[in-house]
Amino acid sequence: MSAGDHSIVDMNDMTMTDEDSVMVTVVDETGLFDDGPDFDVDLAELPVRHPTAEQVLGFAFDDAECSQLMVNRQAARQLLAIGEAFEIARANPRIYVPVGAADRTPGIDDLDFAERSVAFDLAHRLNLSENLVRSLAHQAETLTASLPRLRDLFVEGSISAQRVRAAVESVDGVPDAVVGRYDERLSRVAASLRAGVFARRCRILRERLCADTLQERHDVARQRRRVCFEPAEDGMAWVSAFIPAVDVARIEARLTGVAARLRRVDGETRNRDQLRADLLVEWLAGDGTPSAATAQPHILIDGDGRFAELLGYGPIDPVSAARALRKAPSFRRVFDDPVTPTRLVLDSGQYRPSAEQRHWLRLNYGFDESAAPYLSLGSEVDHVVEWQHGGTTDVTNLVPLKPRLHRLKSVTRIRLDPKPDGGIRVRTPTGYDSDPPPF
Repeated sequence: MSAGDHSIVDMNDMTMTDEDSVMVTVVDETGLFDDGPDFDVDLAELPVRHPTAEQVLGFAFDDAECSQLMVNRQAARQLLAIGEAFEIARANPRIYVPVGAADRTPGIDDLDFAERSVAFDLAHRLNLSENLVRSLAHQAETLTASLPRLRDLFVEGSISAQRVRAAVESVDGVPDAVVGRYDERLSRVAASLRAGVFARRCRILRERLCADTLQERHDVARQRRRVCFEPAEDGMAWVSAFIPAVDVARIEARLTGVAARLRRVDGETRNRDQLRADLLVEWLAGDGTPSAATAQPHILIDGDGRFAELLGYGPIDPVSAARALRKAPSFRRVFDDPVTPTRLVLDSGQYRPSAEQRHWLRLNYGFDESAAPYLSLGSEVDHVVEWQHGGTTDVTNLVPLKPRLHRLKSVTRIRLDPKPDGGIRVRTPTGYDSDPPPF
C-alpha cells in the first residue's frame, strides 16, 4: 500500500513503518455508534507508543502469576486423578489381583495388593516413586474427605501443592469434631501466606485443636523411625534418619564438639562440616574397631582403572574404589568380567538357585542402570516362568527382584521380565508397557 492510499482495511491485519502514511476509513460494523458517520483516520498521525520498562516488567509478572495459576490447577487435577485411581482399584481389585490368589498364597489381602499394584502402575506411568504416589493419594483422599475448602482453593489454582501437603500433614490427629474449624481457618489465609509461614500456621493450629497430647503423638511417630539411603551425583550418597529430636540433638552435639576439637589440631585443613561427615562415617562404619562393617558391597572396575561403579549406588571415583579395595577387606574384589560362572543351568529337579547363579544375577542386573530400581543387595531370585508352571532354574529364567516386587509379581497380574539386551520389562494389566513392541 503506497502513501496516500485510501482504503477500507482491517486494522488488526496491518503492519506499518514510521514512514507510512495511510488513510483508513473506519467503518462501524458493531452497531454501537449508529448515530455517528464513518470517519477517516491517518495512521501516520497516530503517536507510536513504546511500553516502558515498568510495563514490560508488569507483563512478566502477569505471565508468571498466570503460569502459577495454571500450575496449581494442573497439580490439583493430577492429585485428584491419583486419588480416584486408588478408589477405582479398591472397588475393583480384580483388575490387578486374579481370582483365587488368596487360595494359592495364604495371607493375601486383595485390597492391599490392589493398592500396591495401582501405586506401582502409577509410579511407572508418572516416573515417580511408589512412596510419593501413595503420599499423593493420601493427600487427595484427605482433601476430599476432611478439607473441602482447601480442596476448592487448590482446584481453582489459588494455592499450591506445597500448601496442600503442609495442611494434610498437620491434620492427622485433629479430632473429627474440629477438623471443619481447621479447614475453615486455614482456608482464610492459605492464599496470602508464604508456604513456610503457612506450614508453621498449620502446625500451631493443630497443637491448639488436637486432643492428643504431644507425648501420645510422639509415641506414635516414634514407631516410624527409620534410616534411609539415597544415591547422589559424583560418587556421593545421602544417609538420613527419622529419629526422636532429642537423639538428633545428642548426635549433633557430639559431632560438633569433636569436630571443634579436631579443628584446633595443627595441620588440620578440613572445615567443620567435612569433619562432622568424616566422623559420622567412622563411627557408623566402626573403622578401627573389632566391630567394623562386614558388609560386602560390589565394585566393578574397568581394565584401565578409570571407571568404577558401586552396586546399588552408581559411579564412584577411582580413588574411592582403590581405597575401598585396599583398606576394606569386606569389599569383594571383582575386576573386568564380574564372574566366570561354572554352572548357570541346573538340572530340572532343582528349585533353589545356586550361590554362583545368585552372585552372577546380582552383578549382571545390579550394574544395569535400567534394572537398578528393581534390585537390592538382599534381592530374592524369582523364576520368570513360575516353577509350578514348568519354569526352569537357569539364569535365563531367573531375575533378582526386591522382596516386595517378587511378591507383587507372584500375586498380581503385573509382569516383571528380563529383556534379552538387559534390564527389566514392566507390564501391567491396565496396558502400561515399559518396552512396547514396535508398530
